[in-house]
Amino acid sequence: MLAYGRTVSERLTGRKIPSRDVSYADAIYTKLLCHGISLRKLSPSLSERNELWDMPSAAAVARSLIEAFDALAYIGTRSITENEREFRVLLWKLHDQQRRLQMLERVRSTNPKVAEIRVCAVELVSSIVVHPFYPSISRDLQQKINKGDSPAFHLSQRDLNVENGIDHDYHTTATMFLSQYVHTFPFSLHQLMEFRAGEPEALQLSALPLQYSMAFLAKAIEKMIEIWPEVHVEPSGDLQHILEIWCGIAERGVLNAG
Repeated sequence: MLAYGRTVSERLTGRKIPSRDVSYADAIYTKLLCHGISLRKLSPSLSERNELWDMPSAAAVARSLIEAFDALAYIGTRSITENEREFRVLLWKLHDQQRRLQMLERVRSTNPKVAEIRVCAVELVSSIVVHPFYPSISRDLQQKINKGDSPAFHLSQRDLNVENGIDHDYHTTATMFLSQYVHTFPFSLHQLMEFRAGEPEALQLSALPLQYSMAFLAKAIEKMIEIWPEVHVEPSGDLQHILEIWCGIAERGVLNAG
């Protein structure tokens, strides 16, 4: 599946990118594929006797892959109006500038560019508050934008999953499980204290980051082809079947995927 995903990405090389949202999508898709490649390298190969089974790092990379899919689908979706798409791009630009400003101010930076960033952020806020889509977002988000703490997404995770055709319970379970290792919570520590590389139970645990990632990798490939139909490459029959299985799991969850 990774090889197929890379083939789709390679077909973008040298093409003129038509809009800012597609430019974002291209960068995010590349980031997502890099996570997938790294995850595969971190996962047990079973070919080396003294191999390190780094389950926590694999979980962290898998969590990042899922978040990359969320971002790809949010900024690249074709199912919204041009008006809303323009608003999302503006919101991302503002999120960037306001986060830069927050970090620079916390370290009391004296870089002359701080003033430029502050002016840019103010100008973006001015553009957003008069945008036709602005009144449709919640009052809470409007306040965050005006207070200098703009969100990257104007949708809740549940609403984002609905828009992306992702089963919310499956997404929640996947991210909750992987996050236990990202944040070093007791759940992960108790499992790692019993973890013995090479044993069947450890192999099953090590497979979970791969399994969760497969579903979102399949959906990311599908989403990228939806964004840019020209990059479509006809998969083999076996691969098409695999893609359908994992997309079905992402869309309907494990129990209803069949």
